[in-house]
Amino acid sequence: MIIRSNIGNKTRNHSVNQTGQNMRRLCSKLYTLTYFPSLIPLKVYDIVHKTRFSGTDPDGDKDGRFAYFPSSVFSFPSLGRYIRRNMQNGRGHSVLDIGCGKGFVLLFFSRLHFDQVSGIEYDQALCRLAAKNLKRTRSTVSIYHSDATDFPGYGNYDTFYLYNPFDKAIMEQCLDRILSSLQQHPRKLTVFYCNPVHGDLLKEKGFQEVKHFYYKTTIYHYGTDILKKTCRRNQQLTKHSRKEESGFRRNDKRDTKKRYRNDR
Repeated sequence: MIIRSNIGNKTRNHSVNQTGQNMRRLCSKLYTLTYFPSLIPLKVYDIVHKTRFSGTDPDGDKDGRFAYFPSSVFSFPSLGRYIRRNMQNGRGHSVLDIGCGKGFVLLFFSRLHFDQVSGIEYDQALCRLAAKNLKRTRSTVSIYHSDATDFPGYGNYDTFYLYNPFDKAIMEQCLDRILSSLQQHPRKLTVFYCNPVHGDLLKEKGFQEVKHFYYKTTIYHYGTDILKKTCRRNQQLTKHSRKEESGFRRNDKRDTKKRYRNDR
C-alpha cells in the first residue's frame, strides 16, 4: 500500500507539472498571436499625444543585441498589480530598464511612485527618440546611452526590467555586473523579465523565480533567503525580548505585593 501511494503521488505531481507546462505553452502561443494586435492601443496613443513609441525594427539585430520591439500593453496590468501589492507602488525602489528602446516602459514606470526611473540603450538614435517621447509626455526619466556590459550605475537600482534585449553571452555579462554591485550596495534585487528566453541563466546565477504571469512575464528575486533569515532572527529576538519584559513585569508585581504586605 505504501508503494502504491508513493507512485500515486509521483504521477499526481507529474500531471500537475505537465499541466503547468502545457499552460505556459498555450500562453506563449496566445502571446505571439496577440502581440501585434496589442500594438494598436500604442499606435492610438502616439496619434493622440504626438509621440513615436510604436513601430518595430525587425532588421536591427547587431553585435548580439536584438532589434527593437515595444513591450505589449497586455502585460502591464498584471505587472502594475504586482508592484502595487508587493512593492508599495514603487515607493522606496529605483527601476532601470535595460534596453529601453523608445521609452514606452519608462513611461509606464514613471506613472507609478518609484524613487528613480532610468533606462539604458545601446542605439543612439533610439536614445534620442526616447528622450523626445518622454519629454512630450512630461515624464521625469533619465536615459543613458551606454552598453549594458559597461554601465557603471547598477548599484543605484534594485529593480530591473528586460524585454529579451540581447543574446546569452551579453546577458551573462550584464548579470555579472549587476551582482558585482552587491558588494558595495547590498540589497534585494527584483527582475521583471518579459519573454524570458534566458531564464535558466538567471537561475544559474542564483535568482529565484517568484511569479510567472500568463502573459509571458516572469519575476525573479535575488537575496530572498538572506532576507527571510534576518526576518526570522528579528522575530525570534522580539519574542525573546517580549518574554523578558513579561518576566520583569511579573517580578515587579511580586515585589510590590511583598512591600505592601510588609508595610501592613
